[in-house]
Amino acid sequence: MTRNILKTISAICLFSAALMSCSDDFLAEKRPFGSFGENDIYNDWESVKLRLNYVYQGSLPYFRGYNADARNMGGNSTSTNGPSDLWPVGLPDVLSTNADEFAGYGHNGYGYYRDPSTVWTNTNIHKYFWTGTNESPWKKMRECTDVIVKVGRSERLTENQKNWAQGQARFFRATRYFRLFKRFGGTPVIRDLQGTTLSDSLDLRVSRQSTEETFNFIIEDLTTAGEQLPARWEEEANDWGRVTAGSAYALAGYVANYYASPVFNRQDEQERWQKAYELNTKAIEKLNEGHFGMSYEGNPGNNASNWAKIWCNIFGGDNLNSEAVFMANCNNASGDGSDQLYNCLEQQLRPSNCGGGGGISPSAEMVDAFPMADGKRPTEAGLYQYDKKLFFLNRDPRFYRTFAFPGTQWKFLGTIDPTILKNCPYKNGQEYELQNYAWYNNTENLEAVDQYGYYADSLARNGKSIYVRKKSQDYGLGVTPMYVFESSSGFSRNGQPLIAMRYTEVLLNLAEAACGVNKLDEAYNILVRIRQRVGYTGDCGLNPEILTNRAKMFEAILYERMIELAYEGKRFDDCHRWMLFDGGVGQEAIGGSSWAPSGWGGNTCTYLGVTPLNNVKLHRLEIYFNPEEFMGEYDLNTDPFTALDIEKPKALTLNENFTTITDPETGNHTYANADVKALADFYRMYLLRKDIVTMNVTDEETGNLIDPIWDSKCYLMGLNSTDQENNPNVIQTVGWDSAFGGMGTFDPLAK
Repeated sequence: MTRNILKTISAICLFSAALMSCSDDFLAEKRPFGSFGENDIYNDWESVKLRLNYVYQGSLPYFRGYNADARNMGGNSTSTNGPSDLWPVGLPDVLSTNADEFAGYGHNGYGYYRDPSTVWTNTNIHKYFWTGTNESPWKKMRECTDVIVKVGRSERLTENQKNWAQGQARFFRATRYFRLFKRFGGTPVIRDLQGTTLSDSLDLRVSRQSTEETFNFIIEDLTTAGEQLPARWEEEANDWGRVTAGSAYALAGYVANYYASPVFNRQDEQERWQKAYELNTKAIEKLNEGHFGMSYEGNPGNNASNWAKIWCNIFGGDNLNSEAVFMANCNNASGDGSDQLYNCLEQQLRPSNCGGGGGISPSAEMVDAFPMADGKRPTEAGLYQYDKKLFFLNRDPRFYRTFAFPGTQWKFLGTIDPTILKNCPYKNGQEYELQNYAWYNNTENLEAVDQYGYYADSLARNGKSIYVRKKSQDYGLGVTPMYVFESSSGFSRNGQPLIAMRYTEVLLNLAEAACGVNKLDEAYNILVRIRQRVGYTGDCGLNPEILTNRAKMFEAILYERMIELAYEGKRFDDCHRWMLFDGGVGQEAIGGSSWAPSGWGGNTCTYLGVTPLNNVKLHRLEIYFNPEEFMGEYDLNTDPFTALDIEKPKALTLNENFTTITDPETGNHTYANADVKALADFYRMYLLRKDIVTMNVTDEETGNLIDPIWDSKCYLMGLNSTDQENNPNVIQTVGWDSAFGGMGTFDPLAK
């Protein structure tokens, strides 16, 4: 298979690249399906595949980027990047900004559902349930059902062809139901095709099924798909990117984990964990059968450099598609919009001085959370002590491939046109470095907890010292990039596939389910295996207590998910399903005594031993020049280096050994690498750290900052009033106002 296939994809024919052909010929076969009859489409395998391509187009994770302001993409949005279409992929969005990965996004930096200035009601809650006729999740589910039903009637398709078509359609129908399930619990379940005429309108008004019935329907779709689909497609050059049996069972396992988690499983019912364990075990078996696995296992590279290639070296060699369980292919084609299937990631990650979108800010709390080089957490006693100013020393190998920080290289392939990028300090991407040290122009801004300074390298007041770099196609890794860099448009033409679920996540799902059924040894061995893949040895720094303590094991798994799956769109769901915002305290006031998380000691955060996110204020980490060394106004031709007449520190490649041993008696540091020592000495001599408050809603009466508070009703959301108006038979959720008066009566936790 060659990469040329990624340049030949039409948005109508296919969102997932090259599922039809490696040639350009199939582009000529585009046609409006509505002008053909059922026999034209469903009795011809090539036409069925085109029909499936349309399903892929409308159902794969959205990859063009999200509007980070929910006020513009909120309750009344009909955009395909609106909440109802949202499959989080690791960018700041209306859901992810509520967790602890990002700083300074959402409404006033809080995250939308943690904004204390907003009271969520049925009039302003986002429309996850319905966003308009064309973009409604129900329309897209109907497309899947259309394939399932009509392929089954076909007299010309082979049994294999019927199974393959129905299996793919069932998978995507399940993804749609799962998105609704996470927000609402029980939803209407529609197995067959409904009428489409006005006289049928009353038949379309299906009531909500129970949460258990909805869960069972999703699992039925996915396990049936798992039996119908191959473990790996034989004609991979043509079908690479299509979902497989392993994809179906992997998603089923995760759905089951969600249903077994405290948000739905308040009494910690063991049969739910048992179901999840069986499905996740089956998922690993099917993935292994299809030769999926952990890319570069046994070959981590320097500071997890090979681990970093999972997202940018998917083509060729022993690692072909081995990690990607569920993905959306993209292309870097030029031409009109119908051919452009770009992945926005590289553009959004890269700084503005090289034509990027400006970068993504991680929270200081996430930067501080990563383990040390011995696997111990920064708050635990171990071989290394954590220095918050010298945060880059002695860290987990994955740290260096997750964050970009001042004093490091971040190369890309491309020549910079100085007439377009006039302020870029580099001639080409092979020279590019992050030398973005900040400074202040006055004491007032320096001392203000919510203000940031100016930045070197012509980055002005962009407010970023640390960037998210994970999944970036760092040219220093030795990979051939899938973007086409242009000074006028940066990295926007990016054909990098988007991995929505990977093998390691499935392993973590299995570990969590194993912990649920008290198979702690199995869960422990999975954690060891995941850490060994990035270079740890022995017990990998894991706390031995997790081998005998179920609660501590659960917490260790959630912590490993936070690190391994950082910025992959998983963190919010973990915080939601484990009720980490407040531990679930006070839920009985919403739905009665059965809503209390009694199976988790009444408080999931206390059970796990973690701080509720409601008690965590997020910050943006800034590295700035000590004002005793330099303070001055911003000028394109002046920064601390020119003013002080000092050289910028040598930018590190990230392949260096970042470990150092500190003598407890003398305080002297022994470094494993001279260049790392030079950067650390520069930080010590010239720089300070500031944690900038990003949650900045101010009380109008007192002038004080208001603490972020997750709206506890949002664990199980209510329907927007227009959702009910569209279908009066859909009963409102308990705890939410009904569009027809009174309060909702549908209990998502009822048996």
